[in-house]
Amino acid sequence: MLALAWGSIAFAEIEPVTPPDSAAKAAAEAAAQGPLVGRSVSETVKFKSGSQWHLTVQTRDQYFPGIIIKGASFQKSPTSRSIYVLHDGRLAEIFVPYHLGSPRFKDISGFNWMKMLKLDPADFPPPREIIGGGKICKEVRDYLAWMNGEGREPPLVPLVRYGQEVVYFSVLGAGNYAYIMEWTFRDDGTILARAGSTGPKLDAGAPVSIGHMHNFTWRLDIDLNGADANTAFWKSHSENLTVPSTGTDNKELINIEGSRVWNPEQFNTLEIRDARLRAGPQAPLTSYELMPLRSGTARHSEPFTQADFWVTRYDPAQIRAVKLPSYILAGQSTINKDLVIWYTGSEHHENNSRAEDFNTVPVIWTGFELDPQNLWDKTPFYPCTDVGCG
Repeated sequence: MLALAWGSIAFAEIEPVTPPDSAAKAAAEAAAQGPLVGRSVSETVKFKSGSQWHLTVQTRDQYFPGIIIKGASFQKSPTSRSIYVLHDGRLAEIFVPYHLGSPRFKDISGFNWMKMLKLDPADFPPPREIIGGGKICKEVRDYLAWMNGEGREPPLVPLVRYGQEVVYFSVLGAGNYAYIMEWTFRDDGTILARAGSTGPKLDAGAPVSIGHMHNFTWRLDIDLNGADANTAFWKSHSENLTVPSTGTDNKELINIEGSRVWNPEQFNTLEIRDARLRAGPQAPLTSYELMPLRSGTARHSEPFTQADFWVTRYDPAQIRAVKLPSYILAGQSTINKDLVIWYTGSEHHENNSRAEDFNTVPVIWTGFELDPQNLWDKTPFYPCTDVGCG
């Protein structure tokens, strides 16, 4: 009897648990914001690998419209503990300045009539499904996770693994433009966020097209393993160009609030680490690393556009990206604190753009990955003996 009881407990699934400090934040935020003007869907997405994400997806039509991810927790297996990762992820601004200097649209904070578009299920056939009152598209699909050319006989026949990911997106109607706001959660713990612009240009059909930018700023309240013991690091790479070239990788502690500028030659990323979380007793501390996916860097006269990353202490009232410089308090510590990361990626529409943009612009994307570091003790789900195994 004891053996049977022990066995049933040992293999029982562990339910995701929100850390107390993050749960307290969520309750205070809900009380301050009042009733949700939109829809909210809470889901546990279980993959073939046995890993799973538990999260809430919201769409808002007011108080910063868009799709918002709340309380995302990851489990490596049904019997692993739940790792709280993303407390709140959202777009905090879409800034669209035209090359002539005007107009300069702030599509999220500057208008009160923006709405999430309703999606027709007929346009999104299975395996996609429309949830959240018709405003969220969800799809579970495969992705190529890794290959190993040395792992299987005969030679040159690689081990191959396809993983699974769940993708959520909603669409914000902003005048002539439709903005696709997409979040992807993979079975290895990776998070991807993308924003895409599509639709007819403001001057669609005119003989001369005016160039402009779409600048997307995300606000990421990352509560890795809870809110109160997170620290940020700025990572970079440098090369010595004398023969033979040598390279150096650097990690700088971000000890006070401030901003950072992305340098393509330095492969800059921003890492968020928890002071208590390890994959094993002797393992390095676990972190998540924000890796940009970008085609260029936009700079404008507005101060909040003159850096690509910002690190601030959590303040629920600080939600407007356009006010970022005013959120920075000189000398305020960011070591083992509750942090918010802000990241901007940009899209560029040239003057007199291509004919393919004449009627409606095919989707242009920008975004980032949040990649786990030392969440696993080896390559996730390795070894893999069958093509596509999970």
